[in-house]
Amino acid sequence: MPRGVYKRTKKHLESLDKARSKIKRSPLSEETKKKIGDANRKQIEFYCDHCGNISSDRPSHYKRKKRHFCSMSCYAKYRKEIMPPSQQPTWRGGVSNTEAHRRWKKKNPERMAHLKARRYARERGAKGSHTLAEWKELKLKHNFLCAICGEKKPLTKDHIIPLSEGGTDYISNIQPLCRNCNSKKWKKLNIDKKIPATN
Repeated sequence: MPRGVYKRTKKHLESLDKARSKIKRSPLSEETKKKIGDANRKQIEFYCDHCGNISSDRPSHYKRKKRHFCSMSCYAKYRKEIMPPSQQPTWRGGVSNTEAHRRWKKKNPERMAHLKARRYARERGAKGSHTLAEWKELKLKHNFLCAICGEKKPLTKDHIIPLSEGGTDYISNIQPLCRNCNSKKWKKLNIDKKIPATN
């Protein structure tokens, strides 16, 4: 995420002014102006759910909220002192963040394997990347068979040109291999294939 102060240059401001001058807006009618003004001036009074003081807000804002507060400090105090844990925005079913993450990993093993492989490639400075959907499509293209031995076993990603030899992480450089064949291939570039991919 970019940091620091963003300063618009003179050239940028000139191009913005040029673009704005081309926008044609029809003037608002007096009736429309009156409606907008009335909507902005209309306020709903309410009691703050934390301190009990009377405050007011626009009808559209009031209807969207379940609870109403006179200030952000009252909202922060209410969350800290009164709001039940199950109603907190960060509620994760009464378990710690670590436990919630552990459960998520257990439910999504394929997603975790993909994230680990992506990090591995990034750490080695490999160019390109691929999505989990592309990997699933590649396995389907090979009928969920190992590209070398042709057996139906749990498949792993293998870089045809290994990352250590300057290979990319694009899906075109990846083939599905069983663990045994993947280990045997290691960082070799040429290896006989028994099962060609189906189109």
